[in-house]
Amino acid sequence: MPLTDYALTRAAQRSRNLLAQELRETRERARLGGFFYPVAVALTFLVADAAPGRMWQAVLATLVFLALAVLRVLVRSRGAHDEAESLRGLRTMWSIVLLTTAAWGAFSVWAFATLPEPAPLVALLFCGAFGMAVAHTLCMRRLPSALAIAAVMVPILVLLWRQLAPGVAVMWIVYMAYMLLVMARSYREYRGRLELEEDLRHQRDLFERQSRIDGLTGLSNRLEFAYVLTQGIGRARAGMPLSLLILDIDHFKRINDSQGHLAGDACLVALARRFEQHFGSPGDLRARLGGEEFGILMETDGATAAARAETFRRDLDASPLQTESGAAPITVSIGCGAFDPARHADGDALYRDVDAALYRAKTGGRNRTEAIVSPAP
Repeated sequence: MPLTDYALTRAAQRSRNLLAQELRETRERARLGGFFYPVAVALTFLVADAAPGRMWQAVLATLVFLALAVLRVLVRSRGAHDEAESLRGLRTMWSIVLLTTAAWGAFSVWAFATLPEPAPLVALLFCGAFGMAVAHTLCMRRLPSALAIAAVMVPILVLLWRQLAPGVAVMWIVYMAYMLLVMARSYREYRGRLELEEDLRHQRDLFERQSRIDGLTGLSNRLEFAYVLTQGIGRARAGMPLSLLILDIDHFKRINDSQGHLAGDACLVALARRFEQHFGSPGDLRARLGGEEFGILMETDGATAAARAETFRRDLDASPLQTESGAAPITVSIGCGAFDPARHADGDALYRDVDAALYRAKTGGRNRTEAIVSPAP
């Protein structure tokens, strides 16, 4: 993949992963905080020692905030790595959060103006608590977070300015400014952690992939080959066909000795590209087993595998590899065979059988395909 294409692909993947992670964390944090609002409403009415006639108001207000808390729990994301789906989930969750904080701001003003002491004080204390909670825990987006803080704090600010004392209102403004500064700092720390975790996950996945890829040819290496062979054997025992080819470049040492190791490496890379034309079907695995030896795993029967192997051998014989240094005429010897649960106890047994077939192809003159030999009856 060209470097520019890789950079664009990586940037798009990074953006999707960051959004998905942000949605998960926003949902978790918002769900936890949502149920404190109905509790706060109930406590505000409880300390008011209000007349029995206000009972229906207490029940109604508590149920409204409880419903908003339940809505936070119901937000789902069907596509964990779909950017549009993640954005829809974030917009939905923030809409519920803003609706909840706006409802609390309205309720706190109503409680301050209507309910007897100490209910106004309780509502005031909860305003500060909810504003600071948003600043610390719901800092993932600066604008929605700032709006949520304002929805909680501004209604009481207006009331304090008009009905109590401008000096107290100024102190409330200072408190709200402090919340916004805390939110801004929490946002920076959150984004830094989020991006660092994504980069670390990418590096982990990259190292894992590199540990299973041959650095020269880009094919799977022997570790990945062994893993996929083991998995394939498990499926083959359940009835899915599995065949194995082992290919060896004929007289490869002559190329290294006469043209140098760079020319030999170029042949290996060109051969790996040729594999893609013949063994690129779904279920095929192309691997470099070591040196000039390659393995191909195919989810097909032995006859089909042998036919595909022979087609590849003839094509390679008739059409030399093309490298930067020019044409490189080479041939290969191939051993092939299919997994048979009656004779193969595991993947190693299949490998030994196919490797023996490869040995016969090499001792029989090279540039040929040999299948495993059925045992005598």
